Amino acid sequence: MRSNFRKKWDDLNFIMESQYRKYSYRKKARIRLKRMNNGYQCDEEYEKIVVPYWKKYGLKPKKMWYQIFADRDKKVDPRYIPDDLWYGTIVPYFSNTQFRRFGEDKCLHNVWFPNLKKPETIVKNIAGVFYKGDQEIISKEDAVKNCLEYQQEFLIKPSIDSGEGRLITFFTPGKYKKEELVKALKKMGANYIVQGVVKQHEILSKLNPSSLNTIRIVSFLFEGEVYILSSILRMGASNARVDNIGAGGYACPIHEDGSLNELGVNRKAEWRSKNQNGIYFKDIIVPSYQDIVQTVKREHRKLAHFKLIGWDFSVDTNSDPIFIEYNVCPGSNQITCGPTFGDLTEKVLEEVFIKKTLKDAQN
Repeated sequence: MRSNFRKKWDDLNFIMESQYRKYSYRKKARIRLKRMNNGYQCDEEYEKIVVPYWKKYGLKPKKMWYQIFADRDKKVDPRYIPDDLWYGTIVPYFSNTQFRRFGEDKCLHNVWFPNLKKPETIVKNIAGVFYKGDQEIISKEDAVKNCLEYQQEFLIKPSIDSGEGRLITFFTPGKYKKEELVKALKKMGANYIVQGVVKQHEILSKLNPSSLNTIRIVSFLFEGEVYILSSILRMGASNARVDNIGAGGYACPIHEDGSLNELGVNRKAEWRSKNQNGIYFKDIIVPSYQDIVQTVKREHRKLAHFKLIGWDFSVDTNSDPIFIEYNVCPGSNQITCGPTFGDLTEKVLEEVFIKKTLKDAQN
């Protein structure tokens, strides 16, 4: 139990961060809506369907969210969770944001998930201390030596707060000098990981060979059970090394049997039947998808501090799932997959805004 002062201080930080997130995502929504030519005009449905649905929880979400969410199929579903509410209230309620940076640290994946297959770790730096993949401390000189001796392509990336492919640098044997590597490591400062590049399954490579294309699954630990809320396949743009939509790629929903949805979406909110390489989404079945789902359900049960998690996996040339990372403040995937909580929505909203049985979970 924290001291009263510490709890009040943490609560104040929580309120400030929550307000900032709400402001930030409302701003992003207005920009997105402008790009969508104001989305779906739903004045009547908003007043008749959305407002009454949320009234019992003491809320009245802004209409702009439903203009965005209903734009694809022209149907207004009140169960859509506005992004400001998702990031500002719901995610912080179910996941302890104070543990986020430590919990997500990629340098500790071997500690939290020792049995999962992961990209090969060459070197990692935790708070300025160099380690091998097995947590053995080594010198800076040995860290550089290990990288130089690695005979395949590798990358350096931040181990904390590395979303959207930020600050990732790739190195190919024979195409860089020692000075360039040392400079890159120095630029990172601390808290980074050096890993071998994953050779992905031919089906994923066909979608876009230049990027590691990943399966993003959002799972929810609720009332003792792990639910799969949504699954999407993210693929990069031509010649891009990262797979996120913001860099020009596509996201496509994955069905329960592992097949892709007929349409995928790009950063302009345009729904297309094929990607930039001419691959039709409906023709793709994600390899080892059921294995990944079962892995997520098993591993999430260990992480009660984070009841909402976004998991990123790929699949290698041996059809083995490869765990890349997890995010405890995941996107809701509603643009691609519909209302986040689906049939659980009313139970979830009742928990957050009425019952509040988890109000002491972060004490």
